[in-house]
This record gives sequence, structure tokens and C-alpha cells, in this order.
Amino acid sequence: MATPRIIPALADLTQDIAGPVPLELLYAWAAGDQHAARAESLLEPFRVDGIVVSSDTTGLSRLTKERDLLEVLALISEPKQILHAFAVEIGGRPIGTWVADNTQACYPRTVEAPAILSAMFEAGRRVTCELTIGVGMCVHEGTFYDLGGGLYGLDAHIVEKLAEHHAGPGEILATGAVKGRCPAEFVFDPRDDLSPFEGVSVFSLRRAPSAGQLDPQNRRYPHPYPADFYESLLAFKRSDAPDRLRQQIYDRYLQRSVVVFLARAREPGASWNGPGLLDDLVANVLLDSLVAGLDSARDHVAGLGGGIGILAFDEAGEAYDVAQALRKRFNANGLRVKIGIASGPVLLFTNRRGPSGITGTPVNVASKISEDAGVAGQIHVAADVAAQLPDIGGGPFEITVGGVVLHGVRV
Repeated sequence: MATPRIIPALADLTQDIAGPVPLELLYAWAAGDQHAARAESLLEPFRVDGIVVSSDTTGLSRLTKERDLLEVLALISEPKQILHAFAVEIGGRPIGTWVADNTQACYPRTVEAPAILSAMFEAGRRVTCELTIGVGMCVHEGTFYDLGGGLYGLDAHIVEKLAEHHAGPGEILATGAVKGRCPAEFVFDPRDDLSPFEGVSVFSLRRAPSAGQLDPQNRRYPHPYPADFYESLLAFKRSDAPDRLRQQIYDRYLQRSVVVFLARAREPGASWNGPGLLDDLVANVLLDSLVAGLDSARDHVAGLGGGIGILAFDEAGEAYDVAQALRKRFNANGLRVKIGIASGPVLLFTNRRGPSGITGTPVNVASKISEDAGVAGQIHVAADVAAQLPDIGGGPFEITVGGVVLHGVRV
């Protein structure tokens, strides 16, 4: 990414648009020499050394096809409650907002690797025993950068990708540094198919000493929902009249929407640390600014930040027109962005300023067809939306995610 092309737009940003991104860091990066030593110096105050655990629920794409939306949300909320309770019980700090089926927690150096692995092994056992879904995890030690409530850098990339794409149901992956801190009671199987992954060795935890003595109680994870919806979600699982409660929730929040999902694509070969990380942050903030600054898009934003944008529309034509307008703006500013569009029932949350959150199958589908099948600079339109746009043109695409076939038109 050509940073000097991006930086002038920072003058028009407000902290409200940028969210918690430390704009002073980006201004400092723009104002001086952009070399590795200076990047390292600027990032040093945000550096965190320790162990991070990331998790991902397996089979979410299949679940969204087989079950009612509220049932899926309640189902994937339960492992997050268990993982949060165990994490904070042993000194972990939840990172960011636990959206969809992902979780992340960071542990300082004072919490030793064996304690973390034993706790996660027990948490995973309880998820497997108590629930009907599987959760995969990765435990990785390294250097992270805590920026705007999220973790960045190469080590953050490693732990997230291993958890999301390579940990099987009920599996705990551990990288070499974590394994090396554990005594013989911990038994690992090498994952030769993954090693090395971005330069680190990867193992699968087969056995760990029991942490069954732990009785963690703090299950309230950092959720993305309004408080009343979260309480209703918890009540839904234990309700004697779930159908009535379901209808009350749907009457308040459910609507059919056309979802536009925006995902920044990194520059090929870009570094995850140093100058590459700072350039990446600048590009993320620019994406936020370009979306929020387009009149036809601003009032439809349901989520924005970290290189991701989610917009909700009533009509397919309007959604596609805005997606095209945003693509033009991104291209003019040298931003590589993947765009996906899907439609269906969603739970849409609002505040006095408009949409403030969204969840549902269309968000998941639009995310998958943009990030997994997506090509930077192109719009991927799910088949149901493309059918409402007779003059769309383009060519077909098809991908399989979690056993579910997704197809549509690439424009």
C-alpha cells in the first residue's frame, strides 16, 4: 500500500469515525521517516508479550442452514460463556467484542502455559460434554500489539488463523513455544501438515492434567448485543415457553435485509509487523472514513472497524448501487477491498443514530463469499440477490464452506 496516498485523508477523520484506533499513532507515522526502526519505536507502547488463546466454533455454516436463527445464536453463545469463565478465572483478559462464534483472550507472563492449557483442556471438555457443537482452539505465545481493543501483528495473525481454519472440533492446537514450557504430563501430537506455519511449529494437545477443580462463574462474555437482547438470549435457552419468547424477540428485532459485507484485502507480501502493520492500520481507518463519508451508505452501516464493514439495506438494487459506489471510492484511494452481498432474515439492532449491530445467516454468507471466494476489487453477489438484479452481468462463482455450497455472480 502506498502510504503517502492514504495519509492526507486522515485530516478529515474524527475519533468517532475511526473508533478507538489511536489516531496520534497514525499521525506520528505519517509525519516522519517510514522505516522499520521507527515503526518499532512507535509501536512499543502498545506491545504486549504473553500467551493468546483464540477459538472458533466449527460447522457454523451448516448450523445456519439447519436451525432457526435464534437457536443458532443461543447455541454458539454457550461455549463463549464457558470459555470466558475459564479465561478470567485464571487471569486472562478477553480481547475485543466476541462477535459471531469467535473468542480471544490474552494472558500475561505471570500466567504460565501449563495452567492455560489445563484450563482450556477442561473448558473444551465441558463444551464437548454439555453442548452439541464443537470448538477448536489455538494457544500461542508471542508479541502482540494492543490497538483499539484488538490484537495485531504476525503473532495475532498466526493464532487467529490456526484457530479459525485448522483446529478441528474439540482440538487444541499449541505452537512450539507453548509446548516447550510444559512438563511431561502434557502430551502433544505433532501437526506435521501445518508445521511450519508462518515459521512456527504446531502441535495438537492430546492430554493435559486435570483442571476439574476450577469452578468459574463469570460467564458474561463481551457480547455485541444490546443488554436487553442478551438477557433475552440467555432466557431463551432455559424458558418454559421458548416459542413465545422467540416470537417476542423476532417481533422486535427480526427483518429481512440485503447485507453488503466489506473486507479489506492485505497487499500481497505485506509484513504483519512494523511498517506493514502501521500501513495496515492507516488503510483500515481510511476504509472507515470512505464508508462513513458516502451519503448513500452512512445511514445503512451496521458495523464498521478493523478493516471490516457491514451495511444493511431493504432493497437489492440499492445495496448493489452502494456497493458499486464504494468500490469506485476504494479503487480511487488505492484500497484493495473484497465485497460480498447476500440477503435473508437478520436481527438488526439500532440506537438513536441508526443501525448499531447485525447478525444472521446473510452476514455469514456475505462474509464467506467476500473473504473466502472474493477477489479484491470485485463484488460477489449471492444467487438469491443476483436473481433480483436482471442486468447484473458478470460471471458465476461457487465455493463450499463447512459442507455448504455457496454460489452466485462475480462482477
